Amino acid sequence: MNVKINPGKLAGTLQAPLSKSHAHRFLIAQKLARLQGNGNESASDVPSFSQDIEATKNCLVQLDKKKPFLDCWESGSTLRFMLPVAMALKKEAVFLGTGQLPYRPISPLKEEMELHGCSFTMKNSPPKAGNRHMEICTVRGRLTSGSYRLAGNISSQFITGLLMALPLLDGDSKLELTTALESAGYVDLTLDVLRDFGIKVNIETSPQGFYIYEIPGNQQYIEPARTTIQCDWSNAAFWLACGALGGDITLTGLELSSSQRDKQIVHILEEMGAHITIGDISIRCHGASLLPAEVDVSQIPDLVPVLAAIMSLADGTSMISNAERLRLKESDRLRTVFDFLSRLGADITDGGSGLSITGQPSLSGGTVYGHNDHRIVMAAAVASCGCNAPVIIRGADAVAKSYPEFFDDFTALGGNVQEV
Repeated sequence: MNVKINPGKLAGTLQAPLSKSHAHRFLIAQKLARLQGNGNESASDVPSFSQDIEATKNCLVQLDKKKPFLDCWESGSTLRFMLPVAMALKKEAVFLGTGQLPYRPISPLKEEMELHGCSFTMKNSPPKAGNRHMEICTVRGRLTSGSYRLAGNISSQFITGLLMALPLLDGDSKLELTTALESAGYVDLTLDVLRDFGIKVNIETSPQGFYIYEIPGNQQYIEPARTTIQCDWSNAAFWLACGALGGDITLTGLELSSSQRDKQIVHILEEMGAHITIGDISIRCHGASLLPAEVDVSQIPDLVPVLAAIMSLADGTSMISNAERLRLKESDRLRTVFDFLSRLGADITDGGSGLSITGQPSLSGGTVYGHNDHRIVMAAAVASCGCNAPVIIRGADAVAKSYPEFFDDFTALGGNVQEV
């Protein structure tokens, strides 16, 4: 799908979208509780509000089978969470994926699992055009308890997968980080969900100051009485950014107490000069002349595309740093952010581990590519609020990965979107 967005300011009130980060974790914990006979069958179901969540739900159904085939579509979270979870329960499982997922790394999680009872047969197929479902690997052997070691600066998803799997094993386990933890908010969110389901994880720090998680074995997941999925700060950031770019947006349903670190968007926008009003159940952002900012994104990598869009319209030079891991997302997000903003006329430099952006009063508009990356598409739509001419986004249907209703909501807030 290709869309054309005519420039304009957005205004109105919107219920913030649900958090797929929270929903992934909740759904896995819920399934484990039910497999252990500790479910709450009267609890309301979590809706399938994105392709990634549908992938996780489909994989969890497969856990009822002796040899599951876990099709993770293009969800990195689903794959990296389900690898250890499935092998804590099964002797053999096959993992599949689409798009770039078969080529995204699963090391060093793979090597740690191999040290603890599992063997991997990798399918090193050459990339194929289209959205084909390809086998990623077959894993054999049940995961065993013991001492695990992972770097904290590669993927918090590896850590989450092990934290959810290790309580199921016979015997106690320890997960020791060998570096400082990046994207710590996602691990905090995992620990919150585990706590909600009655799972105990003890946390210590090494002499170097790195986290050590001690996980007792043979634990029982117990489903809580209520199903409550948090709203998503990552996707909410796109709407708050539209408010900062001359609009007036109010979002409801967001929790400032959430472990989601992307709630830092509120502080960043305030520092850049946007007007923020926080109510009991709402957050309002409306526009002003924006100042430049310097942002270390090691804990908030998902905000980079929308931050770059805002910075391209601020008065001065902004810097995004510590963004190396973005090169291994649905796209190389530093390259693709540079690409779409350059095509819109922004003054942007890809510095290898970050971006330098000199803002200007407006962007020229033009044709950009979604690169099969939902956050790139949504960031390009945000940038249209500051363009002099229409923005055409090719491959705009990539939003279905996390936020299928994005363009419906964009239109409801006054945006002029046409399919072309």
